[in-house]
Amino acid sequence: MTSGSRSVGGAAAGGRRRRTSIGARQVLLLTGLLLGGLLTVLPLVWVALSSLKRPDEILRIPIQWFPEDWTNFDNYILLFSQYNFGQYFINSFIVSALGILSSLVIALLAAYAFSFHQFRFKEAIFVLVLALFMVPPEALVIPQYLMIAELGLVNTYLGLAFPDLFTVLGVYLLRQFMEGIPYSYVEAARIDGAGELRILTLIVIPMVAPSMAVFVIIKFLFTWNTFLWPLLVAQDESMYTVTVGLVNFAGSEFNQWNLINAATMASMIPTIILFVMLQRYLVKGVAMSGMK
Repeated sequence: MTSGSRSVGGAAAGGRRRRTSIGARQVLLLTGLLLGGLLTVLPLVWVALSSLKRPDEILRIPIQWFPEDWTNFDNYILLFSQYNFGQYFINSFIVSALGILSSLVIALLAAYAFSFHQFRFKEAIFVLVLALFMVPPEALVIPQYLMIAELGLVNTYLGLAFPDLFTVLGVYLLRQFMEGIPYSYVEAARIDGAGELRILTLIVIPMVAPSMAVFVIIKFLFTWNTFLWPLLVAQDESMYTVTVGLVNFAGSEFNQWNLINAATMASMIPTIILFVMLQRYLVKGVAMSGMK
């Protein structure tokens, strides 16, 4: 055998070993991801299944994973008929809607100004706005509470939504997407006599719709799951949001695990529905940000 054929054979064997090594690493990686995913999903599956069980089914030993009756929605019916969870959901929806609409409008206007207008200290002001990211929300609780107390907004929807009326994340996210829009589009619209508000609504907003969907999902998740602020501001049970009502309910009805599991699942349903509705915009927004 010549030296050339030996070198070719050695190279082929080395290539097979590298492919085998890469394949083994991929298998280990996929196995680790699969186990991590199962550990993450397993508690949620248990809660979902337990929400359809009777109390005696949940406490059985050995553990009974599946409910005997898959159409047993009595826990959900009892939750909304005899307890105040319907009002909790209404309160959370109103507070979330106020926060999303207000912060989205402010973010659109601010991002448009930072992207398509020139003014003194623009970059310095934008850096100051981003600096608010470094302030922990807990550090603002006391001054914000004193503000709404002076304004008489304690135990009101506007008071509950007060910290969410403006979000730095929206300004940053929308500005980054607007920076990818060619300035010539806006300039041409101005030459044609279009006003700034018309340019924003008819030209810019359609182009940044995916980023708006991303912001709405993130904002809704944060607002819907907020606990500390509603706990301080909602002094009457009729103003409780879902998170406060769920903790209060679990504390007083700690032995009714079937109702607690049903309440937990019910509190997750709106976020799941919103994610499914806006999923294609979310994927598009992530893909566009990756291309930039």
